[in-house]
Amino acid sequence: MGRLIFYDTSNYTDFPIGGQLTSIRAQLRFLCENRPDLAGRILLVGVTTDPAQVGHVSEIPMFGKQLKYLPAAVCETQLGHTAHSLRAAFAKGLLQCRAQLKPSREDLHYIHTPEAIGPIRLLCPMAKTVIFSHGSYMNMERGFRFFQKNVLIKKAFNVYLRYVLRTASEIFVLDEDSWNDYLPYNRHLHKIRNSIVLPDLPDAERLEKRQCEKRLVFIGRLSKDKGVEEIIRAVHGMESGWQLTIVGDGEQKEILTAMPEVDERIHFVGAVSPEQVPAYLQNADILVMNSAFEGVPMAILEALSYGVPVISTDVGGIGETVRFGLDAERTDGCAQSIQAAARTIAASYGQYCSHARQRAAYYDYRVVNADILKFLEPALAAEKHEKPLQSSKKSDKLNRM
Repeated sequence: MGRLIFYDTSNYTDFPIGGQLTSIRAQLRFLCENRPDLAGRILLVGVTTDPAQVGHVSEIPMFGKQLKYLPAAVCETQLGHTAHSLRAAFAKGLLQCRAQLKPSREDLHYIHTPEAIGPIRLLCPMAKTVIFSHGSYMNMERGFRFFQKNVLIKKAFNVYLRYVLRTASEIFVLDEDSWNDYLPYNRHLHKIRNSIVLPDLPDAERLEKRQCEKRLVFIGRLSKDKGVEEIIRAVHGMESGWQLTIVGDGEQKEILTAMPEVDERIHFVGAVSPEQVPAYLQNADILVMNSAFEGVPMAILEALSYGVPVISTDVGGIGETVRFGLDAERTDGCAQSIQAAARTIAASYGQYCSHARQRAAYYDYRVVNADILKFLEPALAAEKHEKPLQSSKKSDKLNRM
């Protein structure tokens, strides 16, 4: 039987901090707990901080199982000082690891990062590829750190992304924008949800009595599109008592820490492991996200699961995830809008907390990943000469409901 091969530019344990890794780990947890037969067929293809590990298959403990792990490239842990494109290194590394990878038509290639598709197609032209799209690929070039001024590379990358979409056997999307962006290239789309492991909150029934202590938190990569500058300006301009904790690292860190508005109320933590993120949410009152574009940020789902209300721009799938006016407030991205949203939540804080926790149940990892597995299992069970999964127009419509 074929393998279920995950591809992502992470080490599947603690690098990099961010929602994509949290989402993948939730699915791996579901498989390890509920489908040990499939867990034994999993190969995790990712990156490592240790050059000696590249190209060597090992095992890593995960949720009570030992999963096979193949690092294909070396990553730099200082996200603010990366010298090379990790995406390019990962694609090159997959080709160099072809002897260890040995992709076949029996395998199901589960893609979380699109640069993996090209090498897979070169090594196995008839490979079954399922894409888990964490955000619309049409926005990817806006997040480039490298090649921003190279028009030819950017155009070539966009052509490549359309090739990726056209040739995928199936595509999972999280939001309506991605669905609409992808539909001209591939009709084998499934609208799904991101998933979260719900924590056991001893005071869950007392959320309505919570008081806001004016502690804001941002969690994510410190990149230009995240709009962290305006969050800092918002807190700097608010009345005494408000404070901000910034969790994450990235290329904008030096610029942000040098802002004149940074004072004793604004704290930079740096990158932390996924296991450490809950501690920051439990010591915060409101999560602030201010992105120019997004898919469905896992930081928002994690915040909701701890009964923490959200301030966010209404981009990507965020408006489909939160309920503005109940568990979240909308901002247009400017400091004044963030300030107004924070004061609105603080005025009815307990109600926002209670609604947040209620909303989080919709994203329970056990329910969400059981639904995803229904789409994956036919491909996993398919024999070598069977056609890839097909989606009819009728099922396309149903998948969006």
